Amino acid sequence: MTDSYRIRPADIWVQAREDYLSGLSAETVCRRHDLGLSAFRRRARKYGWRRSDQVEPPPGEADLSLYADLTMEDQIDTARLRFLEALEIGKATEARRWRSLWLELCDARHALDMDIFDGMSPAAITAALTADAEADETGDEVQRLGPPPTTPRLSDSGAAEMCTKVHSKILPTPDPA
Repeated sequence: MTDSYRIRPADIWVQAREDYLSGLSAETVCRRHDLGLSAFRRRARKYGWRRSDQVEPPPGEADLSLYADLTMEDQIDTARLRFLEALEIGKATEARRWRSLWLELCDARHALDMDIFDGMSPAAITAALTADAEADETGDEVQRLGPPPTTPRLSDSGAAEMCTKVHSKILPTPDPA
């Protein structure tokens, strides 16, 4: 929040309404659009922005096709980012839940890799996956498509070390007695 009193254009309020009705919390919407929380709640009440009034499909008929392209890596990255965001804004309970989900997804990925690459070390698995990805693309495809986007991986970004630091701060270390 920059000023004590500010008037936002209607476009900002329309986007804020859409974000709120799509599932974001009021606090997140206000932070994203630089709105006052009380002004947002007042406008939501005035214009009836209630999630309970939204039409939801009956149980069992939900369209899950929008999740078809969501990979395990995307899920892990999202959980990690939500964990870090919750830590940053000081929501310890929410951070703990996201951390738990993040670690559970990492364990699931590791178990899947161990099932697929039975008997191989983690370094050998990484080497095999890297070699396979490089073999899939020819030189012409690489030039046309450009460099692949760089996404932080758990092993590349130092997230494992960060996870260890977080573990040591949240969970007490057992006495070696």
